[in-house]
Amino acid sequence: MTRETASSPFFGAYNARHINPEEVARQFVPSGKFWELIALRNSLLIGPRGSGKTHLLKMLQPKALAAWQGEEADRARVNIDYWGVFTPADVNWKVQVDQKAESLGEESDGKFSKAVFLSHFREAFVACILQLTRDRPRVDNGEASTRVELSKEKEIALCIALAKSWGLSLGVPSLDGLKVSLVEELNQLGETKLQKQLSPYMVRLLGMNLLGVAREIAEQFIAITGLYSARWALCFDELEIAPQAIQQDLFRYLRSTDQRFIFKLAISPSNDASSLLNSEGAASAGNDYDAIPLWFTDQREREQFCLRLWDKHSAGTDAKHLPPYVLLQRSRFQYSNQESSHGRRRYQGQMAGSWRSDFLELEKKDPSFAEYLRRNGVKAASLDATPREKMNSVVRKVAPLVGFRNAYLTSSRDSSGVPIRKSLKRAPPDVFSGWEAICTATEGNPRWFSGIASRLLLRWRLSPSGKELTREQQTQELETSAKKFLAWINAIPVDKADEGAVQLISLYDLIKTLAKHFEQGALGRIFTADPVLAFTVDEGTPEPIQRLVMAALNIGAIVIFNDEDVNFTVASPVGRTFRLVHLLAPHFNLPMRRGKARSLSKILAKQLGPLEHFALPAQAGDSREGSQQLGLFT
Repeated sequence: MTRETASSPFFGAYNARHINPEEVARQFVPSGKFWELIALRNSLLIGPRGSGKTHLLKMLQPKALAAWQGEEADRARVNIDYWGVFTPADVNWKVQVDQKAESLGEESDGKFSKAVFLSHFREAFVACILQLTRDRPRVDNGEASTRVELSKEKEIALCIALAKSWGLSLGVPSLDGLKVSLVEELNQLGETKLQKQLSPYMVRLLGMNLLGVAREIAEQFIAITGLYSARWALCFDELEIAPQAIQQDLFRYLRSTDQRFIFKLAISPSNDASSLLNSEGAASAGNDYDAIPLWFTDQREREQFCLRLWDKHSAGTDAKHLPPYVLLQRSRFQYSNQESSHGRRRYQGQMAGSWRSDFLELEKKDPSFAEYLRRNGVKAASLDATPREKMNSVVRKVAPLVGFRNAYLTSSRDSSGVPIRKSLKRAPPDVFSGWEAICTATEGNPRWFSGIASRLLLRWRLSPSGKELTREQQTQELETSAKKFLAWINAIPVDKADEGAVQLISLYDLIKTLAKHFEQGALGRIFTADPVLAFTVDEGTPEPIQRLVMAALNIGAIVIFNDEDVNFTVASPVGRTFRLVHLLAPHFNLPMRRGKARSLSKILAKQLGPLEHFALPAQAGDSREGSQQLGLFT
């Protein structure tokens, strides 16, 4: 498994990990996923980096809910009957803990990691109580559901009781003083590394477990306040980098019957923790918890969410009252489900203009397409007269591919009669522009969409003409984002190659190889109505490459092609089907659509040769194109 960089610079300005609850609330745009999450049930959020897991969990904090404004905020506060305790995870923190744990030896390293995690969890719980009492937002919209009156005397009593139970030296008997004491405890744990033995703090912490700690805090809080109906949502972010012992505990707690606590866990789609979650006897989705994948399989839902994000970013600008398609125009080759009610009349109207010209032009350029039309009984010159059945099963099915292929091919042919590709400096603007194309390219990923939408709005505001953005400008933004995403991918370090390996392949190499194969299918010698645009990881795929596939899934470079019949979290990619994210389509000249799948081992064998000696390099991207780490807003 790859070791991801500590903080991704790609669209990093929209990473909720580094912003306070008030700012999280100010930026927040709820999707349908949020309303699923707030249910009084255990939840498992599954998604790659940037998909919004951290933002969603942080919005359950009392301070974030109290700072959120609007009708939806009021609705959420009425329906959320618990207080969120957000325990963050951080790759930097994990690396530091692992380094310290190694000095203790195998017997104690797991115990050390668990002790540090429990200290962070207690600090997070104290922070939640502070948000309920003194740490309030500047504009406080909170009601009784997000606010608790705690007198100074009661606060002192609570803090003394907890400090005594935990063996802490409490300098100032207050919630802030208790947090300081927990920080001092972490410092004491750090000294364990130098002593190479268990400190008294470590011994005491090893007798604790997470749910026991939560119960103790809850009972002390209830005893002091008399709020016997109090409930907490214990929210854990990036669970895959938590100590394995904590992962095991949390997955077991999903079957807990303690009514005071529900668990909200966030995890990447593929990781070592998945095997624990999917093990026999473990908690099950639908019974013990709700599995909430943070990707959109429904185009209409994706566009609606993107529209709300657009409205958020355009607020306060001259674009506030303008629909995005006024600034960006409509996409020529991406259908909008929001307009499906116009049906056949709208489609035939398009065919009467630009669609018909694409069919006619490609028919003249590409003999294989002319043969496809002839074989299916369709005439490009009279598409409007096509029977309805053939209009849906033939014409409508291939229309976006026709426009895509036509944009890339010239009227000239080589000696064998195959159309020659255009010499393009960048992707065709007609293909990768327009509102629907922007939504499709960003996959409804809030971080990706927000980054690109902000840049497009800035361009529009700085435009001398004040008119809509050109298709060329939009395509340029998509291409720039794709290149920066690839540069980030190329800079991610991966595990060291096995000794004796004679051939190396990086994550960047894998993405590029897949893209080349898909491009050949979409723009190859023969027109096909269903080109290969996806891959299935089969048993013949070398294990190092399987690990790269899992890494690509976790960072969002690929997505599960069809998640109806698979688990949302996977410990192995074998048997799963994936596709490249559409954000990469402009860079690799790929259509943004579904296609048929081919086994990964066959794709790699065709593109790279025999697979017997494949392994991972010690550091991907040191001398390859685009290895420099770039940030979209730096």
